[in-house]
Amino acid sequence: MIKRWRPETHTFYLPIGEATIMLEDVEVLFGLPVDGLPVAYPHALRDYRGVHYLHMLQRLTDFQPTEETVLSGASRLQLTPVRHHLAAMDEKITNDSPAEDMDQHTRLLLLLMFDGVLFLNTSETLVILRFLHHLERLDDLPGYSWGATVLGYLYRQMCRACIGTQRDVAGFLPLLQVKT
Repeated sequence: MIKRWRPETHTFYLPIGEATIMLEDVEVLFGLPVDGLPVAYPHALRDYRGVHYLHMLQRLTDFQPTEETVLSGASRLQLTPVRHHLAAMDEKITNDSPAEDMDQHTRLLLLLMFDGVLFLNTSETLVILRFLHHLERLDDLPGYSWGATVLGYLYRQMCRACIGTQRDVAGFLPLLQVKT
């Protein structure tokens, strides 16, 4: 599909004609909202580095990796410790668990979903912590334009793969499977 992708128009050139993925496709096929608040990276977080993200992660999910070596770059964390912590939490969560514990568990699951489904990256072993601040208020999540963000991220990843700045395609790949 990369050979058929044209980054200047965000269009696939297929033998049957041109095709593109539209916001309506994201909304209708996957139920992701395309209207609402923009999913933005706040200016206040632009100076955040690994330790800052780890503090936010601990505050929102009660998870603190034991070693700072699990960090990769300024905003990525190795996936294995997150999965181990989540597995331990799964055993403790019951219908009688306090709401705070349920929220922490939900935030960690959503973080994995963001990174493993909606905003897939090519590393497969790192989770991006830049979406953490969106998990602060769980009730606000449906009000964001996740569909537009997912589509924009996929377009960006397709363009990067097309021009050769990355080797593999990442992003919400089910959009490619359904549309093409």
